[in-house]
Amino acid sequence: MLVHRLSQLSRADLATAGGKGANLGELTRLGLAVPPGFVVSAGAYAEQAAAWGLAERLGPHLAASGWEAAAAEAEALFQTGAMLPGIESAVRDAYRELGAPPVAVRSSATAEDLADASFAGQHETYLDVAGEDELLRALRRCWASLWSPRALGYRAARGIDHLGVHIAVVVQRMVPAEFAGVLFTVDPVAQRADRMLLEVAPGLGEAVVSGHTTGDVYRLRRAPFAGSAANGASKPNGAPDPGANGLAIDDRDRREAGRPAPNDALVLEVGRIGLRLEAHFGCPQDVEFAFAGGAVHLLQSRPITTLGAAEIEPLPPPPELNRLQRRMLEANDNDRFPVAPRPLDQWSFRVTLPALVRMVRFVGLDVDEAEERAWVDQLWREVFVPPRMRPTLRLLQLPRKVAASLRDDAMAWWEADGFKRLQEACAPVDLRALDDAALLRRADRITETTTAVLGERFERSASQLAAVALRVPVTLAVGPKRAATVMSDLVSGLHTRTSDVNLALFHLARRAASAGPEVAGAIREGRPEALRESEAGRATLAEVEAFLDEHGHRESTGMYLSAPTWRQDPAPVWGLLRGLLDAAEPPSEAAGLARYRAALEEVTRALRFAPGLRDAFCRTLERLRSAIVFRERTHFDLVRSFSALQAIVAEVARRLCERGHLPGPDDVFYLTEAELRAWIQGAAPPLDEVKRLVRRRRATYGVVNARWQKKALGSSVAGGASGDELRGIGASSGVVRGKARIVRDVGEFERLKAGEILVCRYTNPAWTPLFTLAAGVVTDAGGAVSHGAIVAREYGIPAVLGAAGATERITDGQEILVDGTEGRVTLLRQGGRQGDAVELARG
Repeated sequence: MLVHRLSQLSRADLATAGGKGANLGELTRLGLAVPPGFVVSAGAYAEQAAAWGLAERLGPHLAASGWEAAAAEAEALFQTGAMLPGIESAVRDAYRELGAPPVAVRSSATAEDLADASFAGQHETYLDVAGEDELLRALRRCWASLWSPRALGYRAARGIDHLGVHIAVVVQRMVPAEFAGVLFTVDPVAQRADRMLLEVAPGLGEAVVSGHTTGDVYRLRRAPFAGSAANGASKPNGAPDPGANGLAIDDRDRREAGRPAPNDALVLEVGRIGLRLEAHFGCPQDVEFAFAGGAVHLLQSRPITTLGAAEIEPLPPPPELNRLQRRMLEANDNDRFPVAPRPLDQWSFRVTLPALVRMVRFVGLDVDEAEERAWVDQLWREVFVPPRMRPTLRLLQLPRKVAASLRDDAMAWWEADGFKRLQEACAPVDLRALDDAALLRRADRITETTTAVLGERFERSASQLAAVALRVPVTLAVGPKRAATVMSDLVSGLHTRTSDVNLALFHLARRAASAGPEVAGAIREGRPEALRESEAGRATLAEVEAFLDEHGHRESTGMYLSAPTWRQDPAPVWGLLRGLLDAAEPPSEAAGLARYRAALEEVTRALRFAPGLRDAFCRTLERLRSAIVFRERTHFDLVRSFSALQAIVAEVARRLCERGHLPGPDDVFYLTEAELRAWIQGAAPPLDEVKRLVRRRRATYGVVNARWQKKALGSSVAGGASGDELRGIGASSGVVRGKARIVRDVGEFERLKAGEILVCRYTNPAWTPLFTLAAGVVTDAGGAVSHGAIVAREYGIPAVLGAAGATERITDGQEILVDGTEGRVTLLRQGGRQGDAVELARG
């Protein structure tokens, strides 16, 4: 059908009526007061667009991201093109059936008013449209608004296919509004889930929504939003169901003295309707309304997609930290926890945190068992805070334990025992052949084995504390001002497992570059699927597969179950290959080794007058270097356990989706481990409740992750800034000047060119192949013992880590000076020459 009455529609009709039309149909079905009207369907638009050859005419502009040109072409077409007679006739007939009154004509795109993209204000609305000809002109303008530069840019930023979106148009009888406005069922401004925000003004609501009129603001007290409990029993964290009980006006802000205002009964009534809509749709709502004749008329209801810091699920208050916790938090290098964990990632923490507590107790500190359990079980956390630790007399034994650890051959233990236990627990099996109980038993075995091995690994890593003891003779040898830099150089030039991965990736890129222009071109243009079209391309694909077979368990954004590995999402690998196509030289440890030897010579020369001190220093240093290699090697292998658990989670998600218990596979990461176990064993709630739970937790995660990012990456005790200078931690010595290249996530790896300075929020092992190209490294977060620091020292490139705000202060392409010795970054002029960095690094 070309035209549908609103009363014929529901929210299941998104593809027909667009987001706004489908939601208005749903409100009508709920028996709420919605102005009568009809929808010109998205199918009608599609027929008209096809008749005009829209896709063919706009295709070249869209391919070139030419939004202005595409908009101009579309506007001319919609203004002058002949409308199909069937569509014109259907619209005229529906308008006459409505009584030919003045109407509001509103755009309603098929990707509009969704839970993750509202498209608010992207498409046009026309009010008080009177007469058939004016209605048809307004219809054309609404169609054309789908192709405005603003709407094109909005869709492009969200990865929405332009030609896959159609537009319906809602036509409704105008309401003679005495007052109108908008209600947010949670307050996104004050970050309050227990309060509504309402703005209302005399006349039509469009003026308030568009910002042309400032309305009076009401804040309504309500029960905190928490949605429906997905387990069918109790509510998360004891939060009550949203309801009308206790709804009251907390305060009001009258913007113009003497201006008319609605009575409080109407304000509370729209609040009660908002609660009903929130409960029905399962998420906080943005409701447009009008007051006329003493009644509430609903003009629109859509999910709030810009909640910012509005708390959807109750969040724990920020923890009060003691001094030891603060110091540990400040010392965290953040490369293992760059983003906040999702609910299922607590399973990851159940693997790692008990092992960490074991190490803490081994060192000589104590952790209360109840606090440990609460730490492991906490669902939402805004920052990774260790539990409270209390020193015990066992601390006095720490020097002896460090000395014993230095004598221990940790790598021999790993290869003969630790790694073998992991391999046995994670041995490949056909997961689909396992029943549900066997699948969970496999997960339990991997979890228990990894926790035990990780705990032993932590204890054997006590030898790294020898760095504290070595700092004393280094300070005596070179003075306190240079001690940190020399200590950094003394652990430079190490060959790690990460080095092997980076070298393998470099050689893979070199072979691809020499395989012919069709291979290099497909990689450079981000079209790996095109490699199947040639024999050389298929050979390259086979090499990439072999690389992923050996290294595909490498994590991308931390040791989380929700973070895809290279095997699960190879896009970062293709991005790295794209950048490495132009790398002329393989990653080399020569520069790092040279710094190590120079620093060792300087220190031992100064210590030669103290009998036995020089030999003891060299022995301890060599064991410290071996301990760092052990740390990197074991980290590389331990990630295999998380990869094996991820495969189990993916299989559970597949089964839950297949049985109708989960909307989509990725939704599994918003369940807790307990929920996952219960649901796979038959205790899943109804799918509608699951959808509400997932929506609520997705929204909550957005809030939590924003706060996590701000705390983890936006501040650093070592960081600081003044004028054109940033301060951080000098993690790899040397000075380099060159062009900064901002790389914000793994999807932007290909942006870095040889000789540029990598500037990013954090690094982890997955980022280190970029160091082959980079002349220097600057990060918002990190420290001298992070993976990025170790590889930077290995390759001998200057690095300043933990320079808070670097990705915000430094402009992409700006010329900067990186002093890894002093931990300082100086912001110079814009647009430095690309070769500058290489020349200075060599000079």
